[in-house]
Amino acid sequence: MLLYVVSRPKLKISDHGVAVVELASGLHFPAIEHLSRVLRTHALHVSPPRSAVLDCHHVSSIDYTVVNELKDLLKQFKLHDVSLVFTGLKPSVLEVLLAAELPGFIYKDSMEAGLQTLSNSPHSD
Repeated sequence: MLLYVVSRPKLKISDHGVAVVELASGLHFPAIEHLSRVLRTHALHVSPPRSAVLDCHHVSSIDYTVVNELKDLLKQFKLHDVSLVFTGLKPSVLEVLLAAELPGFIYKDSMEAGLQTLSNSPHSD
């Protein structure tokens, strides 16, 4: 039961013209696989594909598996000509993601700034 809870973190999904996914807990393997499926379902496997904001204010650390999966997700978003914007990252997590040099990585301090970035983007719809 404990493994199931860890692998299926609670997510709040909403629609603001783009998919908005809020993590209710941390993000480690195997939770990233669940998050990846949710993002693909709500942003990439819809017609037309749409951008997404990932609210990470509850994420206090990430591991190598998470970084690799995020790299793949960002590639998939780019292939669909849409964006994935990260918001609310703790400084230590932001440092790891910046060091990973993820292609297409976009970070904003707040959800509002993330949504504003996408509303100004020609590829947000």
